[in-house]
Amino acid sequence: MMYVSFVLRFDRFNFMKFNRVSVSNYRNIQLARLDVDAPRVFLHGKNGQGKTNMLEALGLATALRPFRTHENRKVIGPNGELSEIVYEIDHENLGETKLRARIKKTGKEVWIDDEAIRRLSDFVGRFPTVMLSSNDMQLARGSPGNRRRYLDAFICGVDRSYFTALQAFQKLLQERNALLKKNAEPQLLAAFETQMDAPALAICKMRESILGELVSIAKSYHTELSISKESLRIEYNQNANVREAGDYLVVLEKNRKRDSYLQSTGKGPHRDDYAIFLNDLAAEDYASEGQQRSVSLSLALAMIEYWRRKFGFLPVALADDALGELDTDRKERFWSVLDEDLQIIATGTQLPQSIDGGSWKTIEVDSGAFVEL
Repeated sequence: MMYVSFVLRFDRFNFMKFNRVSVSNYRNIQLARLDVDAPRVFLHGKNGQGKTNMLEALGLATALRPFRTHENRKVIGPNGELSEIVYEIDHENLGETKLRARIKKTGKEVWIDDEAIRRLSDFVGRFPTVMLSSNDMQLARGSPGNRRRYLDAFICGVDRSYFTALQAFQKLLQERNALLKKNAEPQLLAAFETQMDAPALAICKMRESILGELVSIAKSYHTELSISKESLRIEYNQNANVREAGDYLVVLEKNRKRDSYLQSTGKGPHRDDYAIFLNDLAAEDYASEGQQRSVSLSLALAMIEYWRRKFGFLPVALADDALGELDTDRKERFWSVLDEDLQIIATGTQLPQSIDGGSWKTIEVDSGAFVEL
């Protein structure tokens, strides 16, 4: 049996870990309180019971962005008009910290130690997590929207200015589309579009820069994870070719007539995509399920390493059935290479074999209820 040769080990760095989490009215979770104060926690149960919902709720601590949707209403359960998550966190820089988040249909609210955070940009990235998800299998073959959401969630966590630019652009985009639906005069549209140029440029520049750094790290992990020594390449494909100030204004003006007819903005960062290649072949067309999983794991490991290099900080790893297509030995090898200071909260339908040795804290999940074994 061949094993990957790298070990994700760090010198002494700052870290965070979740101690407890309370979740109410989040998807199928009516009310749950979990003690997760262990280096390795495993949420075990059949499919569709709420394991992934809990992991998604934990991931909200980074940027209040659910990894499976961009619509607030989809995460709010049937028992009220909002979802609430309370986290008790051990943070090496902040000490023991209480974080409370509310997700409403019309917005989000967050408190740190009972102090309201007025601007979400002041919050994002303080409590870093990295998601390793079975949904990431769709990175290669899924929609461009899935790929954008995956990278946006990471970049928002590591760069607050990106979060601010993305938030501003999405708001302006909605407003421009509303003007198009009202058949607004070209002069009114032109005046409004001047506000969109700066955030569009900022988004494109940061996507290109951060993706480049991330992929350079991911390549080495992928070479080790893929027994066949495949080479990984990811290209950022801009939809509107925004390189300098004013570029996006030219694009909007050129497409204004078409956009008015379709009543929607057809060009811009909201249409960008990322093309993934293995050995210079399009992964969308040629990658097997195992190869796709290797890509997603390589990117997740690179995200953890990015946090370490940039900020000297270990995030929490949230692994949602992340190793589904790998054999048992490789699954166990993957868990074993992760640093002991890195908190891992994982889900799955089968318990890791190492649980028999007592290294995992196990919680059984059934119909939105969580019971420690």
